[in-house]
Amino acid sequence: MSLPNLRNKAKRALLDGKYDLARDFFAQVHELDPTDIRVFAKLAEMKEKTGDTKGAIKDYIQIASTYAEQGFVVQAIAINKIILRLDPQQTDVKEKLQELSSERGEDWATSTATVEAAAQVDNPLNMSSTARFKVGFTRTPLLSGLSGEELDAFIDSLELKEFAAGETIYHEGRAGEYLYLIGMGSVRLQTQLPNGQVRIYSHLQDSDFFGEHAFMSHLKHDNTAVAETETGVLMLDRKTFEQWVAKYPQIMNTVEDFYRKRVLAKVLAVTPLFEGVPDNIRLLLAERFSLCRFNRGDVIVREGEHGETFYLIRSGRVLVTTSKNDATGGQLALGQMGAGSFFGEVSLLTNKPRTATVVAGQNVELMELTRENFNAIAKRFPSVKKIVEAYQKKRVQKTIKALMQRR
Repeated sequence: MSLPNLRNKAKRALLDGKYDLARDFFAQVHELDPTDIRVFAKLAEMKEKTGDTKGAIKDYIQIASTYAEQGFVVQAIAINKIILRLDPQQTDVKEKLQELSSERGEDWATSTATVEAAAQVDNPLNMSSTARFKVGFTRTPLLSGLSGEELDAFIDSLELKEFAAGETIYHEGRAGEYLYLIGMGSVRLQTQLPNGQVRIYSHLQDSDFFGEHAFMSHLKHDNTAVAETETGVLMLDRKTFEQWVAKYPQIMNTVEDFYRKRVLAKVLAVTPLFEGVPDNIRLLLAERFSLCRFNRGDVIVREGEHGETFYLIRSGRVLVTTSKNDATGGQLALGQMGAGSFFGEVSLLTNKPRTATVVAGQNVELMELTRENFNAIAKRFPSVKKIVEAYQKKRVQKTIKALMQRR
């Protein structure tokens, strides 16, 4: 029987709950392709399900060691959690991780040279174990500052939970009590638009982490996370995270950087201004934004002033006003804007003065895009500017109509 047919039969038997049959098929696939570590992991899982605990542990130990040696640290940790669940006395994998982590240089975590070099290697098995380990940690910067006993303690603090394909990990609107790290599998993040449509805005793979928005802001999740395949997720609760941040402040910087990009990816995906911009270009735009904060009452932009920046609201609310064209010289309230809304695009695109004053209605976090950074993207992708300009014209017309109706 061909390898593809064996794989299909193994998957079908697994889906049908025929674990004995699935074990036999996965064993044949593993024999034909021993380099496929995921198949080896499924074989170990089938052994566990059919009562061969000792055989499963033996395979899992080999799998975890292979992952560690190849630099796939998170996967090694996830498998290690399974081993400890089956036999709490097994510590070989943890010791292997400690041993490998002690080989790292002091400056490897901030360098991308190893990753760039790894990208040029056709067969990662040709890399040294130390180089592969560095690549694995660089893929997972949450772990990059830890080694030895510190790494061991961090591993102990993680809780492994397994999800079936299609199963929801958390729902939009639920409290965010955990930070999630993908050990094995894939996850999609999605949000529901006002019209009821579900918009998928991010696909995550092994070693990615998610849930950081609600986790860090102590708010409810503004998205839903769904396992796209069978997925093992390592979970870190807030109390443990805060203890680790106190010891290793760089962990907070890492999460904040991912948080910025992830939130922007979502906002840009659902913001009409960038609706026609391809996903890959929106991600490039997201990387150009920077975080800024304003306190309640602060004037963010003032009508009539020259503007060089465009803002997306990450959290909080702002008040928008414009001058009355009458003898009173007062201000006309145009409304409020909250998280996900944007302003400042008129000056950014037309190089004309600000058309309204925007004040922080409460403490706000804004993502700022400068004209220079926007033009850099627009120069590379001319369609971006055309799309944004078209939307900006519609928005100006809508504002003018609103003003006419209020006077």
